[in-house]
Amino acid sequence: MAEDLVVSGFMGAATVQVAALSRITPLSAAEPLVRGMLAEHGVEVPLAEDEGSEYQVLKRSFGYWDLPIYFFEGPFHVQIPAWDDQSSLDRALVTLLDQRDSLTMPTERASIEQEMRAVVRAHVSER
Repeated sequence: MAEDLVVSGFMGAATVQVAALSRITPLSAAEPLVRGMLAEHGVEVPLAEDEGSEYQVLKRSFGYWDLPIYFFEGPFHVQIPAWDDQSSLDRALVTLLDQRDSLTMPTERASIEQEMRAVVRAHVSER
């Protein structure tokens, strides 16, 4: 992405630094540079301090940035509280995942995933 931005004429310092990274740069070295690039574009990515905050970032990524469901579903099941302790968002996602799991057609499953993303976005925008 950074390379594409530079090619298109965006020459922000942080973006250029990321574009210049080697493909084998370790995450520990790349992460602060990528965060700087994202900030340069007005995207603030919160630091995950524990599993709960990491899950919040993951949920937002699923809803807004089309994070593949297989990255979201496992942590969702780990974080989900008992039914009586669930928020309206948790219950909606549990219900939609259950519906999705009963479908066999990829297009139907993709439709449920898009609905799940919309539910996450609606919940985040209510806050």
